[in-house]
Amino acid sequence: MTKTKRNCRYVPLSKNPLVLVLCQVRFSPVRKMGDYIPGIQEAFRRHGFPIERAGKIQQLTITPAGVDIVEQDRWEYRTKDEQWSVTVFQDSVVLQTTAYERFEGFAEKLEAAVKTVLEESEQDKLGLIQRVGLRYIDLIRPGDGESFRDYLRPGFHGASDAPFTTGSHRLHVESVGRTNVGDTPGTMVLRVAQNDQGFDLPPDLIGGAPKFQSRAQPGELVTLVDMDHFIEGKFDPSAEWVTARAYVMHDHLIETFHEHVVSAKAIEVWQ
Repeated sequence: MTKTKRNCRYVPLSKNPLVLVLCQVRFSPVRKMGDYIPGIQEAFRRHGFPIERAGKIQQLTITPAGVDIVEQDRWEYRTKDEQWSVTVFQDSVVLQTTAYERFEGFAEKLEAAVKTVLEESEQDKLGLIQRVGLRYIDLIRPGDGESFRDYLRPGFHGASDAPFTTGSHRLHVESVGRTNVGDTPGTMVLRVAQNDQGFDLPPDLIGGAPKFQSRAQPGELVTLVDMDHFIEGKFDPSAEWVTARAYVMHDHLIETFHEHVVSAKAIEVWQ
């Protein structure tokens, strides 16, 4: 396990708004990944992921000629409580959890998962890592007499409700910019979006999320804070390197969350 440590604050929240954390590591494709799955499955079983769910997904790719639909195999492994999952594709491995406590524990499982897939598929010798992305989803549910704006910095307040019919205004704000992830250029995307359909997660994450207790209720206006930080390029296939970069991305996300996304009042309420 890498000895990388956080260089950001740790603020425990008893009323944590966090719903889900995931990290995706994309690598050069292994078209015969299925041949390596028995060894990968056995390793994950020994790491505490005994539940296996195999199947196929459809991926949409937009090309100049139109939209291509490609079917891809997927193999998912979950812990006994189903609150942690690792999903393996031909070109990536994704770790997700709805039982996040501290990044140190998440990073340990991430390194073990990436190391397992790279070694068992021989990508540690033959492949390249092409993308590492870390994503956090928080759910804001204001109390009586409060507004979601009480919980967000002014830059994420959006337009006034005044021009819209009462109760119909829905916010969608996005900020994108470059970052430095150690010696690697990165990109961070900050999204704030609202719904009253009872969704605790963005639409693209609902279907594959680990088990969780839903908080949002249909008819209740909730605000999702979706923070995504990633790097792309051609990198050596090292699980330790992935973990080290994930720590840097994590630290930047946490400081951004506290200093530029949510308000001081929000932290007080959640503590």
